[in-house]
Amino acid sequence: MRDFGGIIVVGIIAIVLLFNVFGNDEASRGMSGSYTEDTYNELPSEPSRSEILENIRNSNASSIEELIKNNFPLLDTVQSDQGRSRIYMTKELSLPEVSEALSDKIKPEEISERQEGKQALIYPNRFVILQESEEEPGVVTIELASEQFVRNNYHPSFFQGLLAYSILNRVLGVNDWHNKRNTRCKQTGDCYSGYGMYGNYNSGSGSLRGSSNRGGGPGAGK
Repeated sequence: MRDFGGIIVVGIIAIVLLFNVFGNDEASRGMSGSYTEDTYNELPSEPSRSEILENIRNSNASSIEELIKNNFPLLDTVQSDQGRSRIYMTKELSLPEVSEALSDKIKPEEISERQEGKQALIYPNRFVILQESEEEPGVVTIELASEQFVRNNYHPSFFQGLLAYSILNRVLGVNDWHNKRNTRCKQTGDCYSGYGMYGNYNSGSGSLRGSSNRGGGPGAGK
């Protein structure tokens, strides 16, 4: 009987020790561990690199909107009360290749410097903003935004090092847009700082919404 009682005591002690070791480890990880977003499991499919470039060269598109829509899959749409931008993407082409292919086919009014994995092409009433994704290595996002969207949503610091503020003032039709917009951003805290693949569109109040329209575009279903 004593032996049986001893076995029970030893068993209880073992259970307590196991709980302390594994239970505390789980609690510790839950409190201090960093949360990592899941990556996009299914990015839209695309034709091959050579096919994309050939299609752009041979395109009959009359506008930059048509050229992008016909050759790159739609990834997302970002909306606000002050306009909308469509986000296209590619994993087949690098940022310089996208920039060169688009600007060679339809010449922009302005081409920004390329800096820190981003570049802007300016067309009549349209901005094409190229970015190397920080979340998905190898992905280049191609944002097609109206002047209205850029004027009323973007934080001016996004364009620092890319475009002179005098060019932005002229294109956006606002005298001293940089300072006026910067003041507005400080007051409201809801300025857009460029597209992020996990909803990281906004630095503040969340007035911008993404729809995650994945799966459409060239090569879908291949």
